[in-house]
Amino acid sequence: MKNYLKTTVVLVILIGLNMSLISCKNKEKSNVSVTTNIPTIDEVSGKWIASDTMAIEPSIRNFRGQALLNRDVTSVSWFVSAPFSGGHHTGTLKINGIIPEASHFRWQPYQALRKATVNGLEIHSTTRMLVEDNAIMWEIDITNKDNEQKSVQIDLDMISYISQYEDGKWNWWYPYPDWDGKRSEHRNPAIEDMRKHITSNHTEKETHWPKDNAILNSPHFSTHKEAQNIYIQDKNTPAISAFSLVTKPDSLSVRNCGGKAQWNVTLASGKSKTIKYFLSYNNNLETLKTQTKNWQSTFDTVFASVKTKWEDKWQNLFKPNNGLVSGCFPVLETNDEKVKRVYYTGATTLLYLLNTNLPEHKRVYLTGGPRWGATTTFFWDIAIWSELWAVVDPEMMKEQIMAWIEIDPNLHYGKDNFGGKGVGNGYSANYWCLFRIIRAYIATTGDYEFLDKKIDTKTVMAHLESYALNWQNLSNYGKKGYENELYHLADFGENPANLLECVPTYVHIVPSFNIGYVWMMRETAKLHYQKNNVAKAKALEEQAKSMTQSILKLYAGKGVWNSLYPNNKTVEVRHVLDFIYFGKYLANDVSLDIRNEMMDFLNTELRTDSWMRAQSLKDIAAKDSDRPDHGPLGSFDGWIPEVMDAMSNMDYSNNALTFYRAIEPVTYEGCWAQARELWGEDKLNKTAGVRIADRGWNNRESSSGIGISQVMLKNFFGFYPEIHNTPLLNYDTWPINGNATLHHVFYKNDYYRIEFVDNKPIMIKEEPITHP
Repeated sequence: MKNYLKTTVVLVILIGLNMSLISCKNKEKSNVSVTTNIPTIDEVSGKWIASDTMAIEPSIRNFRGQALLNRDVTSVSWFVSAPFSGGHHTGTLKINGIIPEASHFRWQPYQALRKATVNGLEIHSTTRMLVEDNAIMWEIDITNKDNEQKSVQIDLDMISYISQYEDGKWNWWYPYPDWDGKRSEHRNPAIEDMRKHITSNHTEKETHWPKDNAILNSPHFSTHKEAQNIYIQDKNTPAISAFSLVTKPDSLSVRNCGGKAQWNVTLASGKSKTIKYFLSYNNNLETLKTQTKNWQSTFDTVFASVKTKWEDKWQNLFKPNNGLVSGCFPVLETNDEKVKRVYYTGATTLLYLLNTNLPEHKRVYLTGGPRWGATTTFFWDIAIWSELWAVVDPEMMKEQIMAWIEIDPNLHYGKDNFGGKGVGNGYSANYWCLFRIIRAYIATTGDYEFLDKKIDTKTVMAHLESYALNWQNLSNYGKKGYENELYHLADFGENPANLLECVPTYVHIVPSFNIGYVWMMRETAKLHYQKNNVAKAKALEEQAKSMTQSILKLYAGKGVWNSLYPNNKTVEVRHVLDFIYFGKYLANDVSLDIRNEMMDFLNTELRTDSWMRAQSLKDIAAKDSDRPDHGPLGSFDGWIPEVMDAMSNMDYSNNALTFYRAIEPVTYEGCWAQARELWGEDKLNKTAGVRIADRGWNNRESSSGIGISQVMLKNFFGFYPEIHNTPLLNYDTWPINGNATLHHVFYKNDYYRIEFVDNKPIMIKEEPITHP
């Protein structure tokens, strides 16, 4: 059994001496040799996926904005780059009157690819967003695969239904112009229906959305043409945009909200026609004209620069003292290709969700999108990988912590980084989230002076203590129906929206977040001991002990736990969340028998061959909880690292590594998402298919899965700094032992290499690295 509070004397000595005893055989590796372990950005990209096996299409991003591809070969929807936002797709391309439907997609961080065939013609489409600038670029190759010459008419609709919203709140459900030209935040299902029926292969005569020609003729915009450019002015906001054709058309006509271009070509067998164009946006016509002229004349260079700039940021992410982030993402050296791909998918996701153009902070890590969250960071999602965040970007972490402390966690689940306000409703997890984030920052950086900083009239230390004791505000003990001693525990109310949202039975007194309060009190006690507040520390430990004893009485048997309702009613909940919190924080408090039963529950009712279900199919509320992230037919990506952490803490780290390898195939579709669903004829079995979910308006990409890289750092290499104590855990079993090395781990303003000696992880201080 491991113990978070101890480590071997030998380990302490080795760290304290900076590994001088083994310096002869552990020379500092050159940074050149370390960088060879970093995969290329193409190697961490998704693979080609058939469209009929995908639920949601790939997205594109550029550190400013985002958009979602549609099922044709050119259009994108849900474009947003605050303060600019689009309310319709950007226009389809027709081949001899037919809108080709993409048969395959491929997501890559710097671009999204589509393939289609129509009447012997093969179409290959590439869409990119110009890095940290205001443009979407297309390159479309049309190739004759027949043995005979073909006459081809190519028609391109160009629609720029873009407005600008500088004023007002940017919620998770960010604003966009609806089809009446008005600012709207409503997630209109008709927009999604339109996306799914965008090609000519869908022939419904009646639709509940406007036809593209109606949008092109919208009275809310006006357009004029200059050479091969059309400039579109929004009449309701200052937004102005432009479509620029690099490939000269045979004809170009203008509508109110864009225009139409046409090319007539004859293609011999094996020959191709390439169409190049871009959409740019601004609020100043002259600036936009200058941009379009420049990008039009240098399109190939600018188009290629997108990949080059992404590659540069990718490499910088892994370098100490880089110009991208204040720390760096640790470099994993391993020959295990499955482990390697899973680990670096976290880095890909982190970089993909990085936004450098929002006014609140120099850098923010958005929670997800498209369709949602153009400016939002959720506390819960980023808390899941907060220990890694402290290693990668501690400066921004501290800055954002100071802003988040001023947001009421009872009212909001995150922050709008455009307007600076809290967003959404309160989550029961918020207090634990904020505490975990602050604790991770302090323990990793050693910035204990931060505890004494006053924010919103209280010191950070006082805020931490108030978070840890907030359960007292939630206890209903003594009220009618709450007379039992167990009702001293926090009651989170009857509204599931504050907890798991879609699981109706997971309400009132639930084990998970009560356990979170136990952990917070224990950690706060450690801080008080360091400040010599012994009496307060002991009092917190006693409260944590008492609460733990009460929580353990909620055990329902066979690895699952009860929720407690008023009037002594208990409801068995067969969900992963309780497994996570018991494993993460009470592994030393439950018996070996209970741990074994919990693992049996995980393996028999939740785990599948390459993913998991968040809720057991045997749960009494399973049929009423069918959402891909928290229900029985899929899992929130963020549950995966939390489960692995819990497994490792309960002495099942070998099983955790097996699980780590098993999920490698799910990365073929792209970076981490809000949820991956179990689908297909085997969706109720362990052999269920797995894909990124679309239903329930799930995010195509989301940050919580970055925590899977944190599992490597914490659970497989042991890096988890304690309060004023050792930075390494003391597990009994290290499954990665001898098979990998972790480079460039930031800790207290220095960088370390973690490797294994005598079956234990050790930290070796690296020599400072500078870059030209």
